[in-house]
Amino acid sequence: MAALLIAAGLAALYLFLIAPRFRRRPMGALGKVWYAHRGLWNDELPENSLPAFRAAVGGGFGIETDVHLTKDEQLVIFHDDWLDRMCGVHRRITDCTLEELRACRLKGTGFGIPTLDEFLDTVAARTPLLIEIKTGPRVPRLCELLNERLTRYAGAYMIESFDPRAVRWYRRHRPDILRGQLTFGLTASSAVTRNSVTRLLATQAVNALGRPDFIAVEAASDRSLPLRLVRMFRAHWVAWTVRSQSQMDQLRPRYDTQIFEGFVPREDHP
Repeated sequence: MAALLIAAGLAALYLFLIAPRFRRRPMGALGKVWYAHRGLWNDELPENSLPAFRAAVGGGFGIETDVHLTKDEQLVIFHDDWLDRMCGVHRRITDCTLEELRACRLKGTGFGIPTLDEFLDTVAARTPLLIEIKTGPRVPRLCELLNERLTRYAGAYMIESFDPRAVRWYRRHRPDILRGQLTFGLTASSAVTRNSVTRLLATQAVNALGRPDFIAVEAASDRSLPLRLVRMFRAHWVAWTVRSQSQMDQLRPRYDTQIFEGFVPREDHP
């Protein structure tokens, strides 16, 4: 009997930990578009470049993008932690000043790394944004500066992060902004779940910190048991990263919206 009570208590605790926001909020306009992953990029327009963002706006799509904090506390739009893949420079982006980053070119093109201000000015509130806060030792400061800038932005946006500290920051300081926990299932590739931090994310237990409005899930691993349990709660669901129209069609019944790349959806809205 005691063993059953302990098991029941542990099960109840786990459900409490994985629960997203207890009261579901409508997504409104934020749930009425597909999100172009790092802009509508291609071989000529690099990811997270201003032309790729303009292309997404022109296509009627929302934009998913990434924000880093530089060494001199400037906010820039870039995905990777390191500059190697996109710029051919072996430096960590957070170790660079904005002036140093201005010298970098994206994939050998004439396009540079945009600042957050340049990105927001380019979009000009014409389409919804899904902004990923990148993880790192200065996450609270990144959140503070990002929020300070976005309070002056007139467009619709929501935030997401793999780092539950960022989701928690928004829960505490800007509960009015829709917030999402980026995650993946336990069935994700071993390269993703090979360390203790990412395995903890895959258990979904970090949801207790931020109580996210939506769960942003790697579509290829969304059938694992923890995610199935989270689906009992009334959170919104966002799929990433969808790479074909057939995959988008398959996922559509289970997700409020999707983040796509590598193709142009036949419709611009869910």
